[in-house]
Amino acid sequence: MKYLVLLVALLLVSCQSVDKTKKPDNLIPEGKMVEVLTDLVLLNSAKNYNRRILEETGIHINPYIYEKHGIDSLQLAQSTQYYAENTSKLDKIYKSIKDSLEVRKSVLEKIEEEEVRVQDSIREASVKDLQDSLKKQDKKADSLLKIKNQDPQVSSPVRSSSQN
Repeated sequence: MKYLVLLVALLLVSCQSVDKTKKPDNLIPEGKMVEVLTDLVLLNSAKNYNRRILEETGIHINPYIYEKHGIDSLQLAQSTQYYAENTSKLDKIYKSIKDSLEVRKSVLEKIEEEEVRVQDSIREASVKDLQDSLKKQDKKADSLLKIKNQDPQVSSPVRSSSQN
C-alpha cells in the first residue's frame, strides 16, 4: 500500500506542466552563439591546461568573452537556456562548434608540420656546415702533411723551438 501511494504521488508531481522558455528579446543568433561557445571551450581548455599563463596575462574568461562578442552575462544565460530547451537548434550549434574546432585543429597541425620541417632543415644545414668545415680542416691538415713529407728541411714548430 505504501508503494502505491508513493507511485501515485510521483505521478502527480511529474505530470505538472512545464513552461518552455520564451524566446528572449536579446537572443544571441545561432552563428554568434557558436563563436561564443567555441571561445568558451578554448579558454576553459587553456585554463585547465595551464591556469598560470592566463593569470599572468590577466585574462579573465567571462569578461573577455562578454567584451569580445559584445554581450552580457544575462544575455548569454537567457540564450543558453533557450537553446538548451530547443534541442534541434542546440544540436546544430554543437555540431558547428565541433566542426570549427576540427578546422582549427587541422590548421594547427599543418603549422606544426611546417615548423618541424623548418627545424629539420635547419638541423640538416647545421650538420652539413659542420661536415664541410671538418672536411676543409682535414684537407688543410693533409696539405700540411704532404708539404712536410715532401721537404725534409721543414721542421716542426716544436723542434725549432727546442733547438733554440
